[in-house]
Amino acid sequence: MAESLKKEEEFNNLTKRMKNKILILTMGIFSIFWNCKDVKKEEFKVSYPVEKLGVIKAQYSDGSIAIGAFNRGYKNYNEKFNYPWSLKIDIELNPKNCSANGLPLEDESKLTNQFEDELVKNMSKISPVHNVGHLFNSNHLNIYLYVRDKAKINEWLQTEIKKENLIRSFTYEIVEDKKWETTESFMNGK
Repeated sequence: MAESLKKEEEFNNLTKRMKNKILILTMGIFSIFWNCKDVKKEEFKVSYPVEKLGVIKAQYSDGSIAIGAFNRGYKNYNEKFNYPWSLKIDIELNPKNCSANGLPLEDESKLTNQFEDELVKNMSKISPVHNVGHLFNSNHLNIYLYVRDKAKINEWLQTEIKKENLIRSFTYEIVEDKKWETTESFMNGK
């Protein structure tokens, strides 16, 4: 009987050691997966192309004029696939501060450019953002951006557009554009 108890005790000890080994092995595997996940986040680096400023001037058939500036360094940007979401922000200008052709006067231009800078700076804290350029036309400023995380940017913008005392009201649209076709026409020229 003593031998039987001894064997049972050895079996229980062996079972406990096996369970501990399995637990340690399982924890090790999970830690490897978690570490790999963290490494992937750390490996992602935001890169920007060399700035090649291009100015856009256009006159439409109705006589209205558009003027803008775009970074044509994005024409051959190799990281477009990391930013598949095209974000167009439309800021409504104060018509009293615009000329008859719908372009902003100096004070309105400074104000809305500052507002654009603030929006981009705050969005960049949430998710990487590429400001490709902007276009003034018909009492509006259209800003063309590409973002990495649509959900986070959309959530933040939804709270921003509802704020009282905004410098200027704005709307936005986020669409999938993996090849950056939305801004392709602005990338040509000198």
